[in-house]
Amino acid sequence: MGEKKEIRVKFEIGDIKFEAEGSADLVERERSIFNNTLLPAAIEAIVRTRGIAQNTQHPDSLEASAQPVIAAPVNAPTLSEQTDIALTEDFSRISLASFVNAKGANEHYDFIICAVYYNEKRNGISTFSSATLKELYSDAKRPLPGNLSMSLSELVKKGLIMEDFSAKGASPKVYILTSEGENAVIKMQPTASKEKKTTSKTRKQRQKTESLYAQISCDELNLSKYPEVKLLKSFKEKMMLILYIVTNEGKGEWFTMADVIFLMTDIFGEAATSSQVNGVFRREKRWFKSENIDGNNKLVHRKLLNEGKSYAQSLGIAIE
Repeated sequence: MGEKKEIRVKFEIGDIKFEAEGSADLVERERSIFNNTLLPAAIEAIVRTRGIAQNTQHPDSLEASAQPVIAAPVNAPTLSEQTDIALTEDFSRISLASFVNAKGANEHYDFIICAVYYNEKRNGISTFSSATLKELYSDAKRPLPGNLSMSLSELVKKGLIMEDFSAKGASPKVYILTSEGENAVIKMQPTASKEKKTTSKTRKQRQKTESLYAQISCDELNLSKYPEVKLLKSFKEKMMLILYIVTNEGKGEWFTMADVIFLMTDIFGEAATSSQVNGVFRREKRWFKSENIDGNNKLVHRKLLNEGKSYAQSLGIAIE
């Protein structure tokens, strides 16, 4: 008394076969996933490859060893040109990291649905919990979100995942991916904004190489005659010493802001920003002579005056 009956369901539609065995709830859930997701995509794939007309009827009765579960009529949704990747890709040869990267799943919400989708197709595991997700994040070498429970709640609200009712009351909660969630993964593609970011980074690097001092090297600067730049404490001290060394060694005397940043970052390996360089120029105006370049009011270069050189010498330079 009270024992749950197990049933077995098996049917074939042409070359497409379905078989499930277990409790009525389990069989019905597996049948629903098959009919709503895999079957329509499989039919479309056959139609495109073999030219078979889509007039196949869905099964309306089930072969069962106990009381059968009545199969509800299925209204197959209109499919896009993109076929479910599970039907065309060998997941045994795809890692989780490469799959989510190919999908452009950088946000936590996108990663979660992609990871559980991959886990279902690769390992046949359709249910998941927060513990499962922690393992998937670890497998993909991704950092966990600050609040994983909140991320799961948001995905439930979006209709992309749902609680597995056959595991009601389990702790932690057990979820499954919804049909909407599967479709979201199938249609997911990397955004074009990443290319724009890459282009902008390349442009900044090109600006650095346009400095007049691009060909200079530390070996030409006789650095043994001067204090060690890295031992100086303040940004102003480091900047003034570098400009003095370049000037004193006859490698140049006029510096744009881009030149200063290039010398500090690319030649001496020191951190420098335009606001830091501008701060020194603005506060110590008496140390520099400023001129516009080729009559351009926006493009200015500067050279060290005696007061600026004296400050640099006070940092410990032996005057010959």
